Amino acid sequence: MSMAFWTALLLVAPVAPPAAAAEEFLAPVPLEAAGQPIDTEVGHAAPFVGDFDGDGVKDLLVGQFGGGALWIFRNVGTNREPKLDKGFKFQDGRPEGCVPAG
Repeated sequence: MSMAFWTALLLVAPVAPPAAAAEEFLAPVPLEAAGQPIDTEVGHAAPFVGDFDGDGVKDLLVGQFGGGALWIFRNVGTNREPKLDKGFKFQDGRPEGCVPAG
């Protein structure tokens, strides 16, 4: 499955309550950040949604397979209508933060 599918699912797909007979998901859509489609430098993206800057709005973190880079896309919209800002690579006191190879 593409990153766009999983990211759209995580950000905007409403899920029926557990008591409901069936779950309903929105159709996948390509996500954009700062007006450009989100893409990683190397495939096999791993998206995660969470409030990374403490403003109460869910942001997007995308891990990329090649080199373990972590991209952060801040949500400058709302949780209901996300609008992702231009992505940047996570940094932790180094030029780029990354997940070390196992």
